[in-house]
Formats: sequence, C-alpha cells, structure tokens
Amino acid sequence: MKILILGNMANAGYAVAKGLRKKNIDVDLAINKSQNVMALPKWEDANFDNSSDSSSQFNPDPKWKDPDWVKYFDFKNNQKISFIDKIAIRVNLIRMVRNYDVIEAHVPYSIYTQFAGIPNVPYDAGWIRYFPFKNGIRDKLARRAYRKAKKIMMTNPDTFEIFDKLSYLDKDKIHFVPFAIDPDKFKPSNEEQLRLEFARPTELLLFSPARQNWFYKGNNKMIRGFAKFAKQFPNSKLILVDWDSDIEKSKNLIEELRITNKVGWIKPLTKNKLIQFFNIADIVLDQFTLGSWGGITPEAMACGKPVLIYLKENHIKRAFGEMPPLLNSFTDEEICSNLIKLANEDFRKEIGKKSREWVIKTHSTDIVSERHLDILKSVIE
Repeated sequence: MKILILGNMANAGYAVAKGLRKKNIDVDLAINKSQNVMALPKWEDANFDNSSDSSSQFNPDPKWKDPDWVKYFDFKNNQKISFIDKIAIRVNLIRMVRNYDVIEAHVPYSIYTQFAGIPNVPYDAGWIRYFPFKNGIRDKLARRAYRKAKKIMMTNPDTFEIFDKLSYLDKDKIHFVPFAIDPDKFKPSNEEQLRLEFARPTELLLFSPARQNWFYKGNNKMIRGFAKFAKQFPNSKLILVDWDSDIEKSKNLIEELRITNKVGWIKPLTKNKLIQFFNIADIVLDQFTLGSWGGITPEAMACGKPVLIYLKENHIKRAFGEMPPLLNSFTDEEICSNLIKLANEDFRKEIGKKSREWVIKTHSTDIVSERHLDILKSVIE
C-alpha cells in the first residue's frame, strides 16, 4: 500500500508521516510550496536564525534538507494567475495523486482528490466549522467530498456537535484521531538562561502561544484573568505572541488594565524555539472559547507544563473516554481562580507530571500514526 498525505497545516501531516515511516510504511507527504512557512517541515524541525530582525527570523540553518519523501507542488498562492492556469494546476495535482493507493487529504485538498478515482480520506482539523454553512462553489465541493468519502478523520472534539447535525453524513464513517505529538521531541528541558531574559528566578512566568484572535482564542478573557491574578500575585509575568488580527486590541486592553510592565511580547516561534519557551514557563495558557485544543495544549503538556484552557467536557470525554489533567477555565474569574491554584509549586509540578503522562498515553506519534494507518487500510480492503 502506497499512502499520500496531502497537505500539512500546522505540520500535522508531517508528524504522522514521520510516525508511519518509522513503521516502514510507504508514505509520502505532498505540500503546497507557497503555503505559509508554518506549514513547512522546516518550521517543525529546522533550527532558525535567532535574530530578532523580522526579515531574517525565518531563515533556517542552511544545512536543513527536507526528507526525500516530502514532495512539493505549487498552487501559486497570492500570485495573479489566469483561471486556465488555476485549472491546470489542479488537474496536475489530481494526476499526481493517482500514483498512490489511498489519500489522506488535509484542508482543502479533498475538494480536488475526490475526483482522482482512488480512496480519499478527508482529514478535518476544524474546517467543518465553516463550509457546511456557506454556498460558494468550494463549500459545495467540500460537502460533496465529505459525503462521498468512505472515512473521515476529525481532530477537534468540539466539532462533534457539528458533525452530529449534518444529516447527509454517515456518522459511522467519522473517526476521532488526536494530534500526533512526539514525546521525545516535546519534553522537559532546562532553559534557565532563556528564562532569565523574561523573568527573575523568583517570579512566576506565564506563557500563552495562542494567536491574538479574541473570537477564536478568548485572549481578552485571559488578559483580564491575568490582571486579576497579578493584583494578588504581583511577582508574576506573562509572555504573549505578537500575531494575528487583534494585536492592537490586546495591547490596548493591557494598557487599560495597567499591566503593561507585566507583559512581554515575542514574535511567532518555530517549533524548536517554542519548546524552549514551554520549558521556561511555569504555566501555559491556550484558548478560552472553542472548547477543545489544537497543537499548543498537548505540546505544552508533553513538556510537563500545567495548562489552562476551556474544554467542553462532554465532547472531550466522548473523544478520550476521560478528562485530561487540565484546568478548565471559561471566564476571566475562572482563569484567575485556576492561576491562584497553580501558584502553589507542588500543585504545579503534580499537574505537569500527570499532563506529560496523559499525552504520552493519548497523543504519542506511535499510537496516533497507527490509528491513521488502520483507517487508511480500511478504505482499500
């Protein structure tokens, strides 16, 4: 069996392909070369220029080389090309995927691979939140791809409530599959020197890698919760990432709450650098609106860090059969209350230890890649 994983949003495809390759499975990963740099394997595994200069911060070590099983095509994103050229690019993609026995199609490629004449398994990492409710041609093609697919993989437990309402989808073909996390890569490490750049040894250091998007991430609630916490625990600092549409709103709120001196800003981080920041933090904060997680939470947990996040418990239990050792927080008051609990060092360490153990049990690359393999095998048997 020859497998193609098509697409690589947040390097989810790359993580699974590496896991399958370790099992000697014949799998390739195909990536749109004009994707955002965060969807390229180098973002995951290369070491980057440490310069703070925004023009050079995404230049990888020149020794970096993609594995030979990573293939590229080019949709020429953000380039002005003719309609005929767009069609030709997509036809060539369909021709290319016909060299494989089965396709795991990440967003948005099931739109095209459904016409390739070979088994097509959409991999849904939250796309289902959008296309069922719109009437553009892409949305209609996406609905058709999901309806025709023999199996669908879904990664976000909160989207159970959407899948359940779509009467045109056979619920038996929808399979929950967690994000793949390599516990040998995401693990505790000593980053004392880096930590000293952001906090004194006696200070409590909080880190939120979530992009600044209040609607999807609830950064406003987190900032308000931290402000309340900081009044009771003034010996604390918060690191935020300067990224996405609501940066100015977040900065204005921080100024309004008079906590500017307690908040530091950094640029988006490559994965190797992100691991270092997880390890300098005492507490990690993710998102407070959606009800489930993407990559941030399990990656931080694998590094042995306690995480604050909002979870819809019924969906999490449906996906995993149990709740993880996370501090469920929805309102700014709950965020503050749970931060107060984690101010206790012994409690922090206990939650951090349990968090890493839970991620290894549920998200480890070995376990998750095996689940992918079972699903992909089932559609060609």
